[in-house]
Amino acid sequence: MRYIQLGNLIKTIFANPDGKKEMQRLTTAHETVKTKPKNQRQKYIEKNGSSKWSPIKNRMTKRLGNKCWYTEVELVGADLTIDHYRPKRDYWWLAFDVDNYRVACPYSNSKKHNPLYGCGGGKGDDFPLRAPSVRATSKRKIKCEKPIILDPCNKDDCNLLVFQADGRPKLNPVYAADHVAVERVERSMLLLNLDHPDFNTKREQLYLTIKGDVDMYEALPAGSPSRNLILDRMKDRLSAKAAFSSAARHYLQFHRHLDWVENLLNK
Repeated sequence: MRYIQLGNLIKTIFANPDGKKEMQRLTTAHETVKTKPKNQRQKYIEKNGSSKWSPIKNRMTKRLGNKCWYTEVELVGADLTIDHYRPKRDYWWLAFDVDNYRVACPYSNSKKHNPLYGCGGGKGDDFPLRAPSVRATSKRKIKCEKPIILDPCNKDDCNLLVFQADGRPKLNPVYAADHVAVERVERSMLLLNLDHPDFNTKREQLYLTIKGDVDMYEALPAGSPSRNLILDRMKDRLSAKAAFSSAARHYLQFHRHLDWVENLLNK
């Protein structure tokens, strides 16, 4: 899970005239849904929502790549979607609020079977809170909530995750004594399908590929053009648009005793 600076992203993608028009469409939809009777709000959201937030998704993926913000899997030939971090079922007043939008794959956004756990994973409309947190009834009260599900737009949440050589995510050992962090990571493994076998396999392969490139770089003579090619591959894996870029950074840190790796990480 790579940290997304949502505020900066929003400013960037809505800066041009077309972006401002799309933001105005969200504002208009929000004002409209506020006027609806309680029993008609969800119907309005389901009927009108996708046409409002799908263009937002396209702007976000153009900037950050066609990958899920939760799992960092890159989808080819399949659709990503706008996930409402706080589900629109319980937080109808955030249905058209771009601050609540996260780009997600079906495995994180919808209920999908996770064979590793023998049950369905994915958040769907789930949004558990830590006790004694009370569910917010307005945007002003959100800061009082204590969510369980990790948020890619919260840097502290992203720092809770690291990855094993076999591709499986785990709690950052720095937070091993933090019972709240333990609970949040353990439950997010399934609620976001972070620990899905398909993703673990891809991350394991990434670990092996990075290790192989590091070994190859070290075996090449200084000044070899092939070393530059390896550095370029490493930079691509660390880029914001790259699949599993946070795992790539973590795996590269295994080799930071090498000066060139340390320099690459610092850049």
